[in-house]
Amino acid sequence: MTATSPSVDVMLGKPRPMTQVILLSVATGLLYYGYYKWKIQDELKAHGQRVWSGAVCIVPFVVGVALPLLLAAFDPDVPGWFARFSFLGILWIYIVQFRLYKEINQLYAAEGWNPPLVSWWIIVPGLNLIVGLRQIHFLSEYWARLSNTPTSDPIAEKISFLSNNS
Repeated sequence: MTATSPSVDVMLGKPRPMTQVILLSVATGLLYYGYYKWKIQDELKAHGQRVWSGAVCIVPFVVGVALPLLLAAFDPDVPGWFARFSFLGILWIYIVQFRLYKEINQLYAAEGWNPPLVSWWIIVPGLNLIVGLRQIHFLSEYWARLSNTPTSDPIAEKISFLSNNS
């Protein structure tokens, strides 16, 4: 999908309401969320943003978490404490998310809209979930507003702190 501006064609991403992302993620045991992360990173990159691709974001996370755990569990020569290195995969996804939140705020600011995300919330347990849900909502809203596509998001509409941008 493209939108035409006066001087350049710009790729637009697909609006994915938070309700849809949550339901599909729960139904697939978070596999859809991995797919979602991959797609939004690639869409933002195609839109001309300075983000990493989906592969650069997801592959190090999956390998960083899975490899130490699998080696510690199945290789008798690897000590059990080696599984702690899976923390590196978790750290990687936090870095990716922090960059994503900053990028979404920059997109909103470039349009003259109020930046919606508080990036440092990522380090506070509980608030990290809220800022993550807000990221899903506001990125979907961004794509919808640029493409003049009406969207409905029942969860965001009912829980105002997830969708309020004041």
